[in-house]
Amino acid sequence: MSKPFTREERDALIARARATEARIFPPEGQPKPTPRQSDRLLDQLYEQLAEYSDRLPRVVLSACPFTGAPLKRAFDPFDLGGFWWHKDRTFTPGEPRTPPSFRVLLGAVDLNGRKPAETREQVLAGPDVPFVVPRLLELDGMVAVLHRVPMSTGDVCYPVGYFSQQTFDPEDLHQHWTRPDLVFTDPDGEEGWTFSTDPWDFDLGPWIASGRLRWIRPGEGKPVVVGAESGEACPYVGLPGDRRPQLLGGGERVLDELPTGDPPDPFGD
Repeated sequence: MSKPFTREERDALIARARATEARIFPPEGQPKPTPRQSDRLLDQLYEQLAEYSDRLPRVVLSACPFTGAPLKRAFDPFDLGGFWWHKDRTFTPGEPRTPPSFRVLLGAVDLNGRKPAETREQVLAGPDVPFVVPRLLELDGMVAVLHRVPMSTGDVCYPVGYFSQQTFDPEDLHQHWTRPDLVFTDPDGEEGWTFSTDPWDFDLGPWIASGRLRWIRPGEGKPVVVGAESGEACPYVGLPGDRRPQLLGGGERVLDELPTGDPPDPFGD
């Protein structure tokens, strides 16, 4: 795997990829590339996206509550304009080996009142504050672990990893953070997809008391998972912020409706 990029290298790579896109899809009134030119530009764009994907930092976003093993994932910690954040991104980063118990990663982003001017494409950021999905925590042996990850912009991310020593059918799980759906391969090797509209719960206290929600202690170099038995107060309970999904894009922020658990509409927005 290539060396992770710096902020400057990452911004330059994104600028090159956007310039390539602008040549493939020029503004109205500008000359369009020939089919041969378009093919070459597409190859160039795919190479740029592949480099971006490969050089994303691999960041600890959660940790297994059973073994303490860190959950490292590809992540763009610089700003929300990176391709990693795009709802319709066209690449899947190579990920480090995950703890065997890892099942789902969800999350929230607190912009601290900042306008996300860098966003062009739509970003499914989650709400301002962390939440849990009760249906997931009611699955056999499921435990969620909450973490805090700051970004270069001053935004704060709250990834929540879900872990269980039991395995589940993909249809019983949930799409990951920032993703509109969950794509999976079934036991027969066939690719499928699903997405969930499960309600969210922002009242974290009872889930902590039950042992189903734990958190990573702030300020530790190595992630240390703690829970109610530690006697420590969870620093992420009752945080201020909007408790609705944020839809970011075009430099703007719009609040969407909360999921209700109604059957998903595959043809909806």
